[in-house]
Amino acid sequence: MAFKIPEKRAVCPDDPESLFRDLHKKTVPGLLLRSYLAVHTKHSDIALQLPTGSGKTLVGLLIAEWRRRKYGERVMYLCPTRQLVNQVAEQATGKYGIDVHAFTGSRASYDAQASSEWLNAEAVAITTYSSLFNTNPFFDEPNLIILDDAHSAENYVSSYWSLVIERSQHAAAFAALAGVITPLLPPSDRSRMAAGADNADHPWVEKLPTPVFQGIAPEVIALLDEHTQNNKQLRHRWSGLRDSLHACHFYISQRAILIRPLIPPSSTFVPFASAKQRLYMSATLGAGGDLERVTGRQPIHKIPVPTGWDKQGIGRRFFLFPKRSLDDAETDQFIIESVKLGGRALYLVPDDRSAEKVKAAISSILGYTVFDASQIEDSKTPFVQSNGAVAVVANRYDGIDLINDECRLLLADGLPGGANLQERFFVLRVTAQLLLDDRILTRLVQGFGRCTRSPNDYAAVIVLGESLNNYLFKKERREFFHPEIQAELEFGLDQSKGATAAGMLENLRHFLAQDAEWDEAEKAIIALRGGLTQRTLAAAPELAAAVAAELDYQYALWNADFVAALEKCRIVIGKLTHSDLRGYRALWLYLAGSVAWLAHQAGQLPDDNIAKDYFRQAQAAAPVLRWLVALRTNAAAPSASDATEDPRLTAVIERLETILEKMGTIHDRKYDAEEAAILNAILQDDDGKLFEEGHKRLGTLLGYSSDNSLDDAAPDPWWIADDSFCIVCEDHAGGKADTVLSATKARQAASHPDWIKTNLPDLADAEIVPVIITPCSKAHNGAIPSLKRVRYWAREDFRAWAKTALQVLREIRRDFPGPGHLGWRATAATRFKDAKIAPTEIDQMLSKTAAEAMTAVAGGEEM
Repeated sequence: MAFKIPEKRAVCPDDPESLFRDLHKKTVPGLLLRSYLAVHTKHSDIALQLPTGSGKTLVGLLIAEWRRRKYGERVMYLCPTRQLVNQVAEQATGKYGIDVHAFTGSRASYDAQASSEWLNAEAVAITTYSSLFNTNPFFDEPNLIILDDAHSAENYVSSYWSLVIERSQHAAAFAALAGVITPLLPPSDRSRMAAGADNADHPWVEKLPTPVFQGIAPEVIALLDEHTQNNKQLRHRWSGLRDSLHACHFYISQRAILIRPLIPPSSTFVPFASAKQRLYMSATLGAGGDLERVTGRQPIHKIPVPTGWDKQGIGRRFFLFPKRSLDDAETDQFIIESVKLGGRALYLVPDDRSAEKVKAAISSILGYTVFDASQIEDSKTPFVQSNGAVAVVANRYDGIDLINDECRLLLADGLPGGANLQERFFVLRVTAQLLLDDRILTRLVQGFGRCTRSPNDYAAVIVLGESLNNYLFKKERREFFHPEIQAELEFGLDQSKGATAAGMLENLRHFLAQDAEWDEAEKAIIALRGGLTQRTLAAAPELAAAVAAELDYQYALWNADFVAALEKCRIVIGKLTHSDLRGYRALWLYLAGSVAWLAHQAGQLPDDNIAKDYFRQAQAAAPVLRWLVALRTNAAAPSASDATEDPRLTAVIERLETILEKMGTIHDRKYDAEEAAILNAILQDDDGKLFEEGHKRLGTLLGYSSDNSLDDAAPDPWWIADDSFCIVCEDHAGGKADTVLSATKARQAASHPDWIKTNLPDLADAEIVPVIITPCSKAHNGAIPSLKRVRYWAREDFRAWAKTALQVLREIRRDFPGPGHLGWRATAATRFKDAKIAPTEIDQMLSKTAAEAMTAVAGGEEM
C-alpha cells in the first residue's frame, strides 16, 4: 500500500530559521533565555513553555547554573522519575560541563560530599519531586526550584497531601474504613463496596458529602491512627492531613479510598514556599489556569513558546489507526506484527488492570520480555539492549524518555483521564470534563512524544482503545493540539481510512526505514501543517479568571477561616458563567454550601440557612447530576422534593453513558450487532428464553441495571433504575392471542416483588412494579385477584415501544461526546422522558393493571 499523498502545495516557511527547523536541525531557543532574564527579578513563580526535545533541559540547566554562580543560590532541578534524574545529570556533566549531583533513593543514601557541595551552593542538585515533597526533606532550604515536566506535576505535588488506601495493598485499613462509611451510602453503593475488587464496577466513584464526612471524622482519625502506624509511607501522608480534615474531601471506589484537599496547599510547605523562585518548565502551559491548580501557586508569570515554535514541533510521528478499518481480531494481529517489526515497543495503558492483560498477551503470544514502569525508571538499559521487549506502562505519560533507536514504536491505548479518584469524580459525577480537558491534552502530547525526544527522532504511534480513538477522530478535539501534531494525526487518519492490515504494515516499514516513500509523506505532513492553527479550549478564559479565587478558597479553608473561604467561593461562582461549565459551577455551589455548613458548625455563622440555599442552588444548577441528590442525607441539605430532575432517571443516564463509552462511537459495528441481537430476540414468538435474553439486554443497553435468574419461580428480566425503583417482569411472550392466562401464571407474576426484595436486599425499600408481557387478552377468573397487583404490557406494544426506544437511543448516541458532558446528559434525559423510556414515564405508561386490561373468562385453553 503506497502512501496517499495529497496534491502538492508549495510551502514557504515564514523565515530562514523556520526552514532550518523544518529540516530537523532545530536550535536551542536563546530567545527564551532572554525572555527569562528580562523578568527573573520581578516574579517569584515563572513558567517557561518549550516543546519536548527542543532543548528544554539545557535551558533549565543553564538557568540553574547561572543563578548558582551569580547569586550563590542552592538550586534544585526536579524530575518526575529516577531515570530522568540520571539522564539529566549525565547530560549536564557529560554534554554541557555543568556541575551537578544526582540524588536518588533515601536521604540516608545521599553521598556526603555531594550533599555538602549542594548545601554550599557549589553544585546543582538533580532529584525527584518526592525528594522535596516529603515530611523530612534533606532539601529544606532551596533558593531556586526548577520543576521539569511541570505539566505532569499534579500527582507528584498533590501526593504529599493525599492519603490513598488501596484495597489490594492496605486490606485491613480499607476494610476498616469501608465498615465506617458503608452504612452511610445508598444501598446500591453499599453493594459495590461489599463486592470484591475482582468484581469491581471500574468507573464508579463517589464522594462523601462534607457534612457526612465531618460527622465521622473522629472515627476516621482514630481508625487511621491505628492502621497507619506500621506503614511509613501512609503514616507520613496521614500526618500531613490528620489535623486538616475539615479542608479535605473523601472519595471512594471499590478499589481505593482517597482523602485529599481540592487543591494542594503547597504554600504551607515551607521548603517549597520559601524558595526565592520556582521555575516551571513545560511543553504546554494551557490557558485555563491548570498549572496554578496543579501546583497550588499563583500568580505564575508565563513566558510563551518562542515565535515559530507555535507551528513547528520536534521529531516526527506516524500515527496509525487500525480501528478505523480493521475489526478486533485483525487489529490484534496487526499489533503483534507491528511489535515484531519494531523489535521494542512502549505500550501506554490507562490503568493497572489493562496493563496486566497486555503483559499476559505479549508474553504468551510473542514470548517477548515485558518491562513495567518501575523497571524502566531504575534503568532503561536492559530494555534498550533487548531485541524483543515491550515496556507496558499504566497511567504514566511522562518521565520515560526513549531516544532514537532505543524505541521506534509506541502503542497508546485509552484516553488518559481520571488519573486519580478526584479526577474521575470530576468527569463521571460532576461532568466537569472541561476542567480536565487541558490536562488530558497535555498527557496525550506527552505520551505521543515519549519516543521522539530530539529534532531528528521519529517513532510510529499506534492508536488503540475506543475512548482514545473516539477522542482523536473528532476534528473539534484535534484542533486543540499543536499544528504539527494536528497534521500528523490528519495524515495518519487519512492513511488508515479503508486500509488493510497488510497495507498499514507496508507503510510502517517505509516509515521505520525512512526511505524515499516516506520522504514524500514527510512533505505532505509539512504541507498539511501550513493550513492548521491551534485553538484554545472552550471556557478557558473563565477558568483562568476563577483560579486565583479557587486557590484563595483552599488556603482559607486550610486555615479554618470558613467565612473567608465562603467569600472566595462566591467569587469563583461569579466567574464560571460559560454554559459548558455548569457542572463545575454546581460543584462550587456545593463547596459553598459545605463551607457555609462548616462555618455554622464552628460558630462563624449563626445558622445553616446559607448552606441550605447553596445546596439548593447546586442541585438546580445541574439537575441531572445524581451525586447532588445525596445531599439529602444530611440535615443541612434540601429535601429530595427540591430536586428538579428525577434521581431515578439521572441514575439511568449515568449508566447509559458508561455503556455508550464501552461500545464506542468510532463506527457502528458493535452497536449494530447488539441492536440486531436484541431485536431478533424480542421478535421471537416460539423461543421464550431467547425473548427473555433480548429483554434483559435491551434494559442494559437503555441504561438500566438489568438481570435475569434461572432459579425456580424466579422472575424474568428485571430493570433497576436506582435503589428506589425496579420493574420486574413475567415474560409470557410464547403465549397465543387466544390463550387464556392461567391463575398460576398470574400468581407467579404477582409474587415477583417479594422475590426481588428477598433476593436483592438493596431494594427492600424500593418501589417494585410487577409487569406481565403477554399476547393474551383473556385471563381465567381465578387469575384476576393476582392480576390486580400486576401491570399489563401487550407483547406487540412492548415490541413497538422497544423499536422506538432503540431508534431514540441511536439518535442520542450520534451526539455522544464521551463521559462528563452535562449538556448531553440533559438532552438525553429529555429524550428519554419524551419517548417514555425514563422510569417515571414507563410507570405512568403502564398505568393499567392486567385485571383491568384483560377479560375474565370461566374456561378456555390456559397457559
